[in-house]
Amino acid sequence: MTRREDLRALARLPLGARLVVFVAGVAVLWAAVLLGQARLPVDLTVVLLLALTIVLAVAVVVGPVLGIVTGLIAVVLVNWYLVPPYGTFEVASPDNVVALGVFAVVAGVVAVLAEVNARMRAGATRSRERAELIADVVAKGDDVDVPLDRVREALMLDRLSLVRDDGGRREVLATAGDDGDGSAGPPVLDVGVTGGYRLIGTGQARMAEDPGFVESLAAAAVRSYESGRMETEQRRAEQLAAVDKARTALLASVGHDLRTPLSGLRLAVDALRDPESRLDAQATRDLLETVDDSTTRLDELITNLLDMSRLEAGVLMARVRPTPVDAAIATAVLAYPRAAITVDVSDTLPLVLADPALLERVVENLVSNALRHAGPTTDAPIRVSAVRSDGSVVVDVVDHGPGLSTSRPVEPDTGGVAAGRADRSAGLGLAIVRGFCEAMDVGLDFLDTSGGGLTVRLTLPEAAR
Repeated sequence: MTRREDLRALARLPLGARLVVFVAGVAVLWAAVLLGQARLPVDLTVVLLLALTIVLAVAVVVGPVLGIVTGLIAVVLVNWYLVPPYGTFEVASPDNVVALGVFAVVAGVVAVLAEVNARMRAGATRSRERAELIADVVAKGDDVDVPLDRVREALMLDRLSLVRDDGGRREVLATAGDDGDGSAGPPVLDVGVTGGYRLIGTGQARMAEDPGFVESLAAAAVRSYESGRMETEQRRAEQLAAVDKARTALLASVGHDLRTPLSGLRLAVDALRDPESRLDAQATRDLLETVDDSTTRLDELITNLLDMSRLEAGVLMARVRPTPVDAAIATAVLAYPRAAITVDVSDTLPLVLADPALLERVVENLVSNALRHAGPTTDAPIRVSAVRSDGSVVVDVVDHGPGLSTSRPVEPDTGGVAAGRADRSAGLGLAIVRGFCEAMDVGLDFLDTSGGGLTVRLTLPEAAR
């Protein structure tokens, strides 16, 4: 804040209002003196203390000059009305001379001290506001436009730009505000900051701000920008590290899953092709079933890998449209003709908003995951149900396996290789389910099955009729 702005801040009232307060103070002082004259003789000390109070009030409200004038008027009035000989400016007693002189000096000092105190309060308030502004600019976060706009408003500029000089080439990093009519005039603010940064502002020419304060604001804006940039780079590095870690663990676990069906295929094919093997009809059927199961597992794994690559690359496009949920469930269940699966789906369910292909893949992955963990027993088969509930269709895939535990992850396993788990990519299918559900805006919940096991619930919104 400039010197002139300091003076304007201390001008508590307009000039007319201050004159009114001054006249009112003199009137009160005169009335007090006249009241004292009516009670002569009076204690001059009491009257002077009362006058000093009025002088202090006038000085605080209207300033030191009129306060000193009020003090001189008080001396004149007290001397004329209350000091013998009355009605003259002569003073008969030396004690009264001293009292009036001391009063005049004290009144002047009090008026000046009131002004000094007001200036100190204004300076303290201004310093606190500046400190809060600088702290607010520094703490605005990683969006540099926000602190830059805050600085622009504080300096009352139309447009403010943060630029950086790099080898003679000037790069504009961020800009706040606009030029109003679009014609940017010459800059009225150009402040350099350590590191090659500069703050350049345009707008109407104004009285110069405190250079130290402007430099502090510019440094705060640069610190906020650098802090936000470092946070962004750190988050990006953490994301890349997490993706790399997950990809490495995923490739390791997928390699294990690929070797298992491939080994089964090789053994079955070698046994079937061996001319010296004497296989009966049952052994041949068992080997052919092994071939079929291994190829099905390979097909499922490759499809999941392709789906996961689409999710990670961000190229998945969900074409949401009215879809019959019973058809998607039927197609997914038919992929496992020999599995013990109970389907409880009404053919009167309304259409839902989903991508038919993605919904089918979701249900198929859920059924595959349930079969993998349900075990070989058929007394507790997999159950797939769909019911209508509050404007949605709820699809449940229920099994009676281990449920939600460390042996059954619901995300891709990034630590399974070191842990030596038997099914290290168990979370791959469910991760794809999660990604597809997010793409279709379908609710996904993992619940405990009554009696043990896992229930995966899909909440699909009904399509408008």
